Amino acid sequence: MNNPALESRILTLVFTDLVGSTALKSKHGDQVAGALVERHREIVRAHAAASGGRVIDWAGDGCFLTFASASTALHFALSVQLAHAEQNDLPSVRIGIHMGEVTEHPFSHGSAQPHVEGLAVDLAARIGALAGSKQILVSGSVAEGARTRLTYADFARPIHWQACGNYALKGIAQPVGVYAVALEGVGNLEPPERDRTAPSVRAPFRVAWQTAGATALAIAIGTILIYFAYQSTTAPEERVSDVERAYAAEPATARREISERPAIAVLPFDNLSPDPEQAYFADGLAEDLITRLSTWRAFPVVARNSSFQYRGGNLNLITVGRDLGARYLVEGSVRRSEDRIRVTAQLVDANSGEHLWAETFDRAVDDVFALQDEISNVLAASLIDDLTRAEGERARQRGTQDLEAWELYHLGLQHFDRYTLEGFGEARELFSRAAKHDARFATAYGNFAVAAITEVMLGRAGPHESFIENAMEQARKAVQLDPRDPVAHLGVGVAYVAQKETRSALDAIQRAIDLNPSMPGAWIWMGFTRILSGDPEGAISATKRAQRLNPKGNMVWILDNFALAYWELGRYEDALEAARRLAATEPSYFPAYAYLAMNYVALDRLDEAIEAVAEGRQRQPDLSLELVQDYLGVERPEIDARRNAALRRAGLQ
Repeated sequence: MNNPALESRILTLVFTDLVGSTALKSKHGDQVAGALVERHREIVRAHAAASGGRVIDWAGDGCFLTFASASTALHFALSVQLAHAEQNDLPSVRIGIHMGEVTEHPFSHGSAQPHVEGLAVDLAARIGALAGSKQILVSGSVAEGARTRLTYADFARPIHWQACGNYALKGIAQPVGVYAVALEGVGNLEPPERDRTAPSVRAPFRVAWQTAGATALAIAIGTILIYFAYQSTTAPEERVSDVERAYAAEPATARREISERPAIAVLPFDNLSPDPEQAYFADGLAEDLITRLSTWRAFPVVARNSSFQYRGGNLNLITVGRDLGARYLVEGSVRRSEDRIRVTAQLVDANSGEHLWAETFDRAVDDVFALQDEISNVLAASLIDDLTRAEGERARQRGTQDLEAWELYHLGLQHFDRYTLEGFGEARELFSRAAKHDARFATAYGNFAVAAITEVMLGRAGPHESFIENAMEQARKAVQLDPRDPVAHLGVGVAYVAQKETRSALDAIQRAIDLNPSMPGAWIWMGFTRILSGDPEGAISATKRAQRLNPKGNMVWILDNFALAYWELGRYEDALEAARRLAATEPSYFPAYAYLAMNYVALDRLDEAIEAVAEGRQRQPDLSLELVQDYLGVERPEIDARRNAALRRAGLQ
């Protein structure tokens, strides 16, 4: 850069804004409104200092800050949102965050802070203006940098992410991928309205990039027009993908599956190591990932010989997805330096080019093949988790009318993940409708059984015997339809749990794991069933395997297993911590309060045990010993007696 006074840096840029402050002045007057704004500023200053942020400028009730990293910026934003939520009289705050290159004019015009400018500043401001009340919106670069670095432990409550899609922002040439982020019970995850135009940035935050933005926008519009002109003049048969041609020779069932169920393609991973010989690890990892993903029978996976044609170069992922007939693409890279390997992977929506998920693995190289196996297992589980959420969101946005089997199934998974009695009931109904649309959809039958049995365990009303028998019948039908579907075998195992046939349950769940070792849900049920079989140590081992496969998912059942297994082993402090986290993660989940009470009694903290039961009854009015017994089963009299004695001391009858 020619001017030594200017410094170019990559920074994370944050804009905060109070919602409804003008109306507040009209209602209460300038003095009261001013006092509330000053309290908001104190919150911003305190949390900026704690997170290492710099306040660059104030504009009324708005603030512009910079942070060295995406994770510290998001930590600040979540802390501010939480502080506002805890002070009910404060107006709500909205926040926008983007990470990009900026230019600094150090300490100009007598200011204590540098002047920061650049297109990235304007983009962050536009994202902030797009946000609604009680909302944090971030760009894809922030999501990629912060998602894996902030966890439950940072706030003692879960952090939720919602991909909102791409938005056209004023003065920004290309659509911008936007994500909403919120703590459990705090904030707003609803995607902003599509036709909403982000207002202009207020004067103190304005950056003089309009001319360049307009030129870039014109180029983008021209490119789009050329693309659609090409689409309209290209003969349909010229646009048929390799996958569609391959399936054209297959039976009608296979053709229906590739058209109705979105395919995934894994592109060859880039070797970023100085040594070209390391390409074998990159190729091996991508090939292994294809194999792992193929074991999830619900998603078709494009074969290696098709996807590996796209190696290296700056690929147009939308074109690649269209050529391969894939809705989703996985791309990544491998970098080895001495005795360490770093692997990055990204999941891309091939229809829009939007990045849905990213993960980085940094490992020591001890056993290359064991490392490859570990990473491909975790990658497969994490990818499927985010793919499932993306498909569920597509279905939700369409509503429940005239949905096909695939969409009904993924809408069912969204309800399944609510971990409530009502959620499992709605999931079961949707899985049933999916199976009626496609009578050979084995995975839908298998998950029908899992949802139905979980309903019973959580206190479903009515006679259970015929209901459980029907669940087993559906699970066995799933196995008959597709003996290699792991969800089908898991459904059989879970039905055996309800029938108190633990040995048979362990065998069926083990078959599911053998078919798909990357399936966290199967490991979780293995853990729970091992508890019932009298093997809490084995339960902890299986549950930790599920947690390693998907650290951000299935937390309700993972914590449930830990709370129960640690209690059986007499590790009451560990069990209590798991129960506390369980209640914080899903406050409506009644077993959490039973586990809290059991462990408080064991630690001779009777008052807290009684309080836990009272809170549990507020969440579940019919909470009783019988309900807990139905949930946990009756297989080991000595454990049942110990558990029930503890709960009776806590006031549960």
